[in-house]
Amino acid sequence: MVDYSLSPSEQELYVRAMEFARKEIVPRAIELDIANEIPIDICQKAYKAGFMNLHIPKEAGGPGKSLFEETLIYEAIGYGDAGTATSINVNNLAFAPLVIGATIEQLQKYVQPLVTGEKVKFGAFCLTERDAGSDASATKTTAVKEGDEWVLNGTKCWSTNAPVADLFTVFAQTEPGSGYKGMAVFMVPKDAGVEIGHIENKIGQKASQQSEVFLKNVYVPEDCLVGEVGKGFHIAMMTLDKTRTGIASIATGVCQRAVDEATKFALKRVQFGKPIFNNQGISFMLADMAARAQNARLSTRYAAWLADHGEKSSFDSAIAKLVASDWAMQNTTDAIQIFGGYGYAVEYGIGTMFRGAKLLQIYEGTNQVQRIVIANELKKKVKTLDTGFKLNYAGVDAPDHTS
Repeated sequence: MVDYSLSPSEQELYVRAMEFARKEIVPRAIELDIANEIPIDICQKAYKAGFMNLHIPKEAGGPGKSLFEETLIYEAIGYGDAGTATSINVNNLAFAPLVIGATIEQLQKYVQPLVTGEKVKFGAFCLTERDAGSDASATKTTAVKEGDEWVLNGTKCWSTNAPVADLFTVFAQTEPGSGYKGMAVFMVPKDAGVEIGHIENKIGQKASQQSEVFLKNVYVPEDCLVGEVGKGFHIAMMTLDKTRTGIASIATGVCQRAVDEATKFALKRVQFGKPIFNNQGISFMLADMAARAQNARLSTRYAAWLADHGEKSSFDSAIAKLVASDWAMQNTTDAIQIFGGYGYAVEYGIGTMFRGAKLLQIYEGTNQVQRIVIANELKKKVKTLDTGFKLNYAGVDAPDHTS
């Protein structure tokens, strides 16, 4: 029998994270959006509560949480505010390539000091460049071996939490012009000479920061190389397979928050002598919103469960990220419509949710890229099928387009 219930420890974790979001984030979401800066105080509380660095193994000082447990926490944090959730969650992205490719000794040396101290510390994931966004293999940042050191040169952009980061996970070309075959990934401490450039001024998720990262003759020791030369692209793709589930969980939280806020408003708002909830047009919108939130949750948790059980999850994590973020956008749009003019007013906070939802469709792989991933996986699946029959059109066998 399939069991969809949470274990007692999982339920306790989810409830504790939701209580944290309702107490620490929800009341400040509008304020955080206006402030346009990383809420270090909230991140510090999340760090002390055990809601950060979840995937770091216990041998390197981390909690060693499962990906499924991560989705429970970040659904709750996303319920509070997508931008704040991004700031809290991004260490999972920054350190994931290291957990995948580094040795325990490397993690203990470079990561453990950042996840075991009294104060919250941040990492930054540096893959994107101005001309290398969805096409990660077009990376132009270089890494050249000089003796027992690597010298890095290049510019990264849209690196989340970079302005406050202590460790940068940098993807670079060791053989310029070789595409994905020459990529490698490096751990680069801030004090190695990393410089921060332009900080983006975004329309939403203002409680997180993304900036340029300049690497100008930055020297790092040989043991800062993660895995092998030529494995960087593979590590990047493995990373995104896992971390896009985290984005899906944040989106699920946004989905659910939109349902809850719109339902409460519809039950209180009276027009024509009755709550607007009693109008079928409104109640059906709310029913659709609830269905989206529930399906986002199930898709996300299933993708995480697959990954935790050693199953290939590219297909399902792409689906989870795609549907959860698209539905977060749709639910917040519908919530504004249900709130009417109040939804367009800053003080009701629906606009903050709406603008925060949009970025969920873009970062960690645009939803167009997710569709490419899904389509490619479909093609692989079809090639392995033996249906025992062929489709027939007007007596003529259909052409085989799967090659």
